[in-house]
Amino acid sequence: MKIALILLIVFCFAFLGYKIADYYISRKKFFSSFEILMSSIEADVTFTHDKLKYVIKRNCEKLNSRELIALCDLIYQRLEDKKNIEVSLLDNISILKKDEKEFIYKYFSNIGRFDVMSLSNEMGTYKNKIKIKCDESREECKKYASLFIKLGIIVGLLVCLLVI
Repeated sequence: MKIALILLIVFCFAFLGYKIADYYISRKKFFSSFEILMSSIEADVTFTHDKLKYVIKRNCEKLNSRELIALCDLIYQRLEDKKNIEVSLLDNISILKKDEKEFIYKYFSNIGRFDVMSLSNEMGTYKNKIKIKCDESREECKKYASLFIKLGIIVGLLVCLLVI
């Protein structure tokens, strides 16, 4: 009975540590996927001259971030309904900070407003900024994700020692 209780306590704290670490893992996936999406959008808009909603829908399937896939679906719906993209679409994404939400909103708002040459210059600026965010999120994930999982296990073991 004691062993089952010990395993349950350690598992619960390890799971809690994993859920906290999932924040950093999700951020890393989001920015990596966003970087891929930006490259795909730039290539499609530059070479195929296809409508933005079709480009987003086509490239959304390649992503591995569930938050970004949901955002792309919302943006596709807004464009399909011929409505403007709003900042409120990003309110449900809890892994992003306020300035990151504004950056992503500006990116999607500015995509279709320029000619191809101006768009390429604009995309270069956005790609540089997102590369920095992507690198930061990778470093945070490397630093904190495993830390919180290990910390959860250690705290679980400490609680077991105190309780038993």
